[in-house]
Amino acid sequence: MHPRPLSIENPEHYRYVSLVPDGDIIEILSQQKTNTITLLSSVSEESASKAYAPGKWTLKEVIGHLTDSERVMSYRILAIARNESEPLPAMDQDQYVSAANFNKLSWVQLIAGLETVRTNTLSLISTIDDEAWVRNGTVMNRPVSLGTIAYGIAGHELHHMKVISEKYL
Repeated sequence: MHPRPLSIENPEHYRYVSLVPDGDIIEILSQQKTNTITLLSSVSEESASKAYAPGKWTLKEVIGHLTDSERVMSYRILAIARNESEPLPAMDQDQYVSAANFNKLSWVQLIAGLETVRTNTLSLISTIDDEAWVRNGTVMNRPVSLGTIAYGIAGHELHHMKVISEKYL
């Protein structure tokens, strides 16, 4: 079992980590996958193509963002676990969403992508030993622990699923 990080390196990370309940992060991420895929599978292609307000992302874009963000955060976990000494780059979420053209993809394809990325994240995290779990790397010129990133993945999804439930569904 990988413990919750004892300290959170900056407020941006705390915002998401604080949303995650206590427990085994692998179990939390696995249960999230089941719950999220089940919920999203009931949404129609038409509904997924809509934004809840002008200037907001469509539901397809939100799910594409979740998937891309988890890909980036999983890479950061891998890099830190493998003792990467170089700082890891930032991710401009709006640039990524704009460049991806998620609205041209099918809803089924986007859900499958999210499910696959989570499966891969779980596989990676299950290989992390206790020594690497507390290792720090540098992201956006700030130190961050591998554990904080892992809990951040769960919290980021919790944040967006709350928005989805309240504003899209």
